[in-house]
Amino acid sequence: MRKYKINRTENVRLPSKETIASYKDFSRLTHEYDRVVKRPKKPIYRDRKLFFILLFVALMALLLAQVAAEDEKKEKEEETELPIED
Repeated sequence: MRKYKINRTENVRLPSKETIASYKDFSRLTHEYDRVVKRPKKPIYRDRKLFFILLFVALMALLLAQVAAEDEKKEKEEETELPIED
């Protein structure tokens, strides 16, 4: 375990009054915090990459659904065409 040495002989360094005053504007401080921490929320129609990705996924899903429906239809037709032999 590390041993820490506390030096109590030095003077405590405090920030200047200008620095303290700059942090007293809480609305500006929260705005800067939100800007840094939170990602900007763009609507989907404004974000081109996300819009095209979602459009591509939707078109692929539609295409796969149509292919599955056609395969199902072909299987039903093949079942009805086979002659029943006794």
